[in-house]
Amino acid sequence: MKYSEALSRLDSLVNYEKLAKPRNEFKLDDIRELLRLAGNPDGKLKRVVLVAGTKGKGSVCHMLEAALRACGRKTGMFVSPHVSTVRERIQVGGAPVSRRTFSRLVERIWPLVRRQPVSYFELTAALAFALFERESVDYALVEVGLGGRLDATNLLEPAVSVITRIGFDHTRVLGRTLPKIAREKSGIFRRGRPVVVGRQPPEAEQELRKRAAATGAEFVPAWTQVRVWDVRAVEGGTSCSVLGELGAGRLQLALLGGHQVENAQTALAVLGLLARHDDDVSMEGVLRGLGSVSIPARCELVSVRPPVVVDSCHNPESGAALARAIADHLGGTGRRRKAVLVYGSLKGKLIAQTVRPLARWTKTAVLVKPDSPRAADHGQLKLVFGRLHIPYVQAESVREGLQEAFAISAGLHPVVVAGSFYLAGEALEVLGRDSTR
Repeated sequence: MKYSEALSRLDSLVNYEKLAKPRNEFKLDDIRELLRLAGNPDGKLKRVVLVAGTKGKGSVCHMLEAALRACGRKTGMFVSPHVSTVRERIQVGGAPVSRRTFSRLVERIWPLVRRQPVSYFELTAALAFALFERESVDYALVEVGLGGRLDATNLLEPAVSVITRIGFDHTRVLGRTLPKIAREKSGIFRRGRPVVVGRQPPEAEQELRKRAAATGAEFVPAWTQVRVWDVRAVEGGTSCSVLGELGAGRLQLALLGGHQVENAQTALAVLGLLARHDDDVSMEGVLRGLGSVSIPARCELVSVRPPVVVDSCHNPESGAALARAIADHLGGTGRRRKAVLVYGSLKGKLIAQTVRPLARWTKTAVLVKPDSPRAADHGQLKLVFGRLHIPYVQAESVREGLQEAFAISAGLHPVVVAGSFYLAGEALEVLGRDSTR
């Protein structure tokens, strides 16, 4: 099967990520049956770390993968959504699956899909599980797609479950309160297994503790396992001192933003638990691996003159984190250091709450529409930015938006792209940055 045909078949499936209206029914029957027909690869993986949360779950997966690989372990990673190519979702040894391997995976499983139809996301998950089994990976680092309880990834049996910071996103599906959202995400807990929990709002933490007790899972707060201090914004990244079960050291992250230190704290807590049963997981290897992490569209510094940052920021928590990153790495006390913000979002997102923290750091916003049927229109964006008193102009395409942003910047102001993964992917393509590099 040619790669183009494999993509065509995948694209023929229902893709809830692109539908204008949110999915209103979730069940695991279809993906469970497809995996059964495929020989249950999900049940044959050695060690699975399953990561859920509103913010930081993808970053924690990337950190765990890089750290374990640096310790000499063979890794498989499944993350979503992708930025530039669907092959980013399925990685072995830190690299996206090749076109040839991807095509062969689809060719092998497609006859089963004809017998048991599934969604776009469910098929990509099945492809990942099948590849991880075939490659005999030592660790599978798996990001939950949406929620937890009824997500396709929850058919796995994790050695460790992880919950990163919980906030408001997908509220029409997961619930409109933090306890309800936390309850859905706690569906990945397993009796007798540890669940590492990152920093949480009090009401979310309370619900997670309650659900861990009811499930019989071991509640492991990352902040009690790993101490972090002396956090500093440095050129091109962030550094901090850490002390945990693996030992002590100075962590150098090539990632912008203090929120990535929080994600690293969670990852280090997980790695400390894994090291109890794996002597190859060492502080030396972990620090080396974490120092090499590069994550597409997560405060990604694309160029430095002027600074251009591309971020997938699409909820209030990520908006606040991006604002802090701008302040720490790009900002200053003078107006010359305010950013030109290229912004586009999807419908149904909490746009005003997401943008509000960015207002004080924005000189001018350039409003665009990502290439998605779910894209918020210019009128909705204008209403939000007007109410927040953020000066704005409108562009008809992402390419035009970036051109306008560079003209406004005149080389004096940082350019920041934010609002959705779709926008981030388009922007990186226009800027000539391939996220599969």
